[in-house]
Amino acid sequence: MIKSIISCIIVSFLMTNLCNSIKINGDQQQQLNVKNSLPSFPYDQAAAEIFVQFAYAAYCDGPDIQNWNCTTCKFLPGFNIVSAIFNVTTNTQAYVGYTSNQVVVSFRGSMDVDSWITNFKFLETIYPPYPQAKVHDGFYRGWASVSSQVRASIDIALAKCGSNCQQIWVVGHSLGAALATLCVAEVQGWYTLPTYSYTYGSPRVGDSVFVEYFNQIHKNNYRVVNQHDLVPHVPMEGLLDYHHVPTEVYYPTNTTYIICNDSGEDPICSDSVIGLSIYDHLHYFGIPCCCK
Repeated sequence: MIKSIISCIIVSFLMTNLCNSIKINGDQQQQLNVKNSLPSFPYDQAAAEIFVQFAYAAYCDGPDIQNWNCTTCKFLPGFNIVSAIFNVTTNTQAYVGYTSNQVVVSFRGSMDVDSWITNFKFLETIYPPYPQAKVHDGFYRGWASVSSQVRASIDIALAKCGSNCQQIWVVGHSLGAALATLCVAEVQGWYTLPTYSYTYGSPRVGDSVFVEYFNQIHKNNYRVVNQHDLVPHVPMEGLLDYHHVPTEVYYPTNTTYIICNDSGEDPICSDSVIGLSIYDHLHYFGIPCCCK
């Protein structure tokens, strides 16, 4: 299994270099060079470490999340759960709740990273909110299968929290990071409250048109990548014009980080390494994933 994963990523890396070397078509080059906007708030590692625990908690069993007595939940005191959400058809799990001053939406990643990477499909679909763009078909179907429940749960959370809640945060790890990206792209338009997102170990979600659209409507996104994490390298850059959303925060070690440029594909960040590590994917900030 590991050999097949490594082979897949090596091929992806070689194809990425090939695709990068032939990016001279005017239309595509214009898309990838669009000036994006950096987040309006500073990156905060302490906050990022808290939100990765919210992301990890989404891996716990639904009933334990609903009762907020899961093993990871103990690291997040003061959180009020509204609902644990699960769609059996797409195997998508999320939860929504609130703290004293913010609503949090979190999405579960893949329960089997080895199999998920090995069986990864690159199929794209038209992105309904902005039909000029394309996104990963499986990611979008997963998000669409729970979107109405997520919105209803946020409504309940805001009603219960009242005027104290002045922010909405959307988080996720791995596959959950991709779902969080698609979620926050719509949530920011549902409410007048400011919306923010931290994602961890996200794969590429859509094409360069989607990235441009995403940044125009939601610039307050930090996409954290840990060292040689393999998941951010799929789908390969250039294949079907897949491209990362900004803004990447790259950790070359557990304790040092780089705030990358606004392109989503900064060559001095995670694009500068061959990502082959499942361990790094499962240990952001040195904290073991997932439902401890």
